[in-house]
Amino acid sequence: MLVFLNVAASYAAWFAVATLASHGLYLLAVLPSLAAVSLHLALTPSSGRRAELLLIAAAIALGVVVEAVHMAAGATRYSPLATPGGLPPAFMIGLWAAFATLVNVSLAWLKGRVLLACVFGAVASGPSYYAGSKLGALELGEPVWQSLLIIGMVWAVAFPVLLQLALVLDRTGGHLRSWKKS
Repeated sequence: MLVFLNVAASYAAWFAVATLASHGLYLLAVLPSLAAVSLHLALTPSSGRRAELLLIAAAIALGVVVEAVHMAAGATRYSPLATPGGLPPAFMIGLWAAFATLVNVSLAWLKGRVLLACVFGAVASGPSYYAGSKLGALELGEPVWQSLLIIGMVWAVAFPVLLQLALVLDRTGGHLRSWKKS
């Protein structure tokens, strides 16, 4: 049941974000992701919340980099109102936070399977961006196939990185140890 709720909350957030962004409601478009993250954290046992929060924070940082790469490569374009200072839109970064809630629940089976995670990232990312473009939340660069290829290649690296971070946080219980002198 938790897996179903996890997936349903994530997809509902994605659709709501894309719909709000397509209507130019860029700041409001962050709220569905925030709701999905809040629900996830409420359902996470208190012993695992620290690790989940760190994973979400890491996903946000990774999302900023990934979305900036997509934009710099011309794979994605957003309204200038959504990208203050040329930064990736807040609604896209919010989606990264919501996506992170899937990693230890419905996508946990991919942890430790690097090659499969690369393939999953490469293949599963494009349809989301394509659907978002059809809803009007973003534009894909031309030719579209090239933009989707770039997005897939970036996600083939980013998704396994996120899964690896989740494994590290699993092993440490969310406590990142400082470097020690030998």
